[in-house]
Amino acid sequence: MNILSIINAAMPQLLYGAKLTVLYSIATIFFATIVGLIFALCKLSITASLRKIGESYVHLFRGLPLLVEIFYVYFALPMVLPLHRWFDPYFTPVAGILALTLNEGAYITEIIRAGVLSVPKGQTEAALSISMSKYQTMRYIILPQAFKRMIPPLMNQFIQTIKDTSLLSVISINELTRQGQIIISTTFESLQIWTAVAIIYLIVILSLTSISSYFERKYEITKR
Repeated sequence: MNILSIINAAMPQLLYGAKLTVLYSIATIFFATIVGLIFALCKLSITASLRKIGESYVHLFRGLPLLVEIFYVYFALPMVLPLHRWFDPYFTPVAGILALTLNEGAYITEIIRAGVLSVPKGQTEAALSISMSKYQTMRYIILPQAFKRMIPPLMNQFIQTIKDTSLLSVISINELTRQGQIIISTTFESLQIWTAVAIIYLIVILSLTSISSYFERKYEITKR
């Protein structure tokens, strides 16, 4: 079989893996953004204990390799919590998303914190001067302005998440990299299959890069 015929035969399985890669990435970014917002607000809090919690979370999950976090959630955490019973029969995908969420959430925490701090303090002072509460100020004044500034780094984090999902292959989640491994185990055509896997990753990532560039240009226009 020539290279093209081998890749063509493997393409349906690889595209299925690519679909799972994108779905896992979307789920991870959704939950990681929620986690990041919570811990960013903790780090921005005037309460010392909340700031310490936020800082500890960021230091812990940014300081550990993602692969170690995946192994910990998948192998170690079930020895303490009955995760298999809680999430059966979906424990493996849940563990994968949880590990990615905790890791990516630490980076998103810093993105959100930086976005909030980039909003001029005068905005907060003006809101408080018209008797808005701190919650109202954050929700209606600060976060909408900060979100515009956060879009480019959040898009970059989404791109990073796409690449990080490849590590889920170590716990047998059938994303793109895992599908490539499965095909190679039966065809022994490493060069052709890994080339196809790399091309698919590049197509997905370059597409997201284009979207990110669009938002960056839009932000620059708005800023001017």
